[in-house]
Amino acid sequence: MQHIFAFFCTGFLGAVVGANFPNNIQIGGLFPNQQSQEHAAFRFALSQLTEPPKLLPQIDIVNISDSFEMTYRFCSQFSKGVYAIFGLYERRTVNMLTSFCGALHVCFITPSFPVDTSNQFVLQLRPELQDALISIIDHYKWQKFVYIYDADRGLSVLQKVLDTAAEKNWQVTAVNILTTTEEGYRMLFQDLEKKKERLVVVDCESERLNAILGQIIKLEKNGIGYHYILANL
Repeated sequence: MQHIFAFFCTGFLGAVVGANFPNNIQIGGLFPNQQSQEHAAFRFALSQLTEPPKLLPQIDIVNISDSFEMTYRFCSQFSKGVYAIFGLYERRTVNMLTSFCGALHVCFITPSFPVDTSNQFVLQLRPELQDALISIIDHYKWQKFVYIYDADRGLSVLQKVLDTAAEKNWQVTAVNILTTTEEGYRMLFQDLEKKKERLVVVDCESERLNAILGQIIKLEKNGIGYHYILANL
């Protein structure tokens, strides 16, 4: 996702450079921390553009789950005259962002989980994968499996899976590991082994996914008979 975000940032900002704009262009960014992949991709894209006009980034580090803080930062960047804002949202802030984008005609470009919106000012980089995931599960005839998720995006996909499960009589065990530690991952997979649960959908952000895969290998849960679908690569 970092490479996709960097590619899109570069392409979008390059289009801005090629258009008939003022000499200085304000570009906004709302990121959860300075170490995030999206923040790094945004800075990389800016570094690739050396031709005029000059791009002036307005970057704020914010708590993307706090509606008040996101509203304040969004309006602050709008008051500075940004042409577009790159950033992320969560379930508690997505409605606020889409509303402001539509009202103020400011583009918000995001790699966050996709939402169902007709707002032309919200550009979503991440495709909806629900239908593809369900097709894979159906193709391999999984009738009973575990769905591990960790974030709002995973919850939205899970809802689609559960709706389909009700239609197809699948048995789905949903496990939220948003606050689970590495020791918790170990205990989770040991518990799944006791229950003979060897068909698992893992729908987690990349940082947590690495830790989970590490535990799967350490516990030797990657041999014959174990099957995993990684839904968020």
